[in-house]
Amino acid sequence: LEASLDCLYEKRSSTREAGLKGIIDALVARVMTHFVEDKYEMLTHQILSSIRQSSSTEAVLAGRALAMVSITAGAGKVAEHVFEASFPHLSKISKLGRDSAARVSAIEALGMLAFVGGVDLEEASAMEVLWQIVIHKGSAHADQTLGTSKPTPPVKAAAITAWSLLLSTLSSKRVTALQLPSVLGALSCLLEDPDVGVRKAAGEAIALLCEVGGIQLLEEQALGEGEATAMELQVVDRMKALAASSSRKGQTKKERSEQRSSFRDMVATLQGGACHETCLKLKHGDSLKISTWSQTVQLNAFRRLLGEGFQRHLQENDLLHQVFNFAPR
Repeated sequence: LEASLDCLYEKRSSTREAGLKGIIDALVARVMTHFVEDKYEMLTHQILSSIRQSSSTEAVLAGRALAMVSITAGAGKVAEHVFEASFPHLSKISKLGRDSAARVSAIEALGMLAFVGGVDLEEASAMEVLWQIVIHKGSAHADQTLGTSKPTPPVKAAAITAWSLLLSTLSSKRVTALQLPSVLGALSCLLEDPDVGVRKAAGEAIALLCEVGGIQLLEEQALGEGEATAMELQVVDRMKALAASSSRKGQTKKERSEQRSSFRDMVATLQGGACHETCLKLKHGDSLKISTWSQTVQLNAFRRLLGEGFQRHLQENDLLHQVFNFAPR
């Protein structure tokens, strides 16, 4: 780790990329909390320098490295510092980055850093940045209004997913303050997006909204506003159609099958049912049961960033123990 950190000071981009990869590999393979606590200011400063470089590869690696620093540090002052120092830079790249892969990496890092180290107002600021990407329609007017460049489908899907990760931490009272008819309308439109990743992310966000806000939430909104009733019916109808869809241009057979399965579970949540329970078998005879959309969204976020290190961190990382209420044997 010391040698990899030293590489970040070099002028040659390939050397810095090797350093970032070394940091990621080390933090994925082991829970190096003490190293991060001792070096977090230096790590954050140098990784942010790499994020601002023009190389797509370096920016992508830097985004994941930042997320790994936060995950390793866990909730507390270190993660709060990492988030505060990184927020302006990650926000800018997320909204205006020219390279799609670099934007996706910055968005995923922003979501995880806010999840681990953000307090209420900071978390809300991160959600606002992500939401501006989600609702971007690609017109010149939208560019000027939101200060956001047109997102590619992977960028938009990543923004919805990161926004959902932060949504999973909100109380029902804070969910109610999100202007639900407007939010639901935007997500409902994205169910018609040509990209399967965007459709699935939007569906998960809708199911999560119902769960976090309480399953009666949409119905209560409907009682007060006639438009909400029509919107709720429209959302359910669209999601039912995706759950039953047998063909979609550009989709493989596997993608169609996964879409039907995912949306059947989402529709069940909308109609008052519980999230489909998942049981992950772990080492030493342990198992992790996931029974809510909140846990599902959080699990997917950690697995995406930790990769093959997920089981090790689930065994040894206090942050994951707290998030999933998990006590390893």
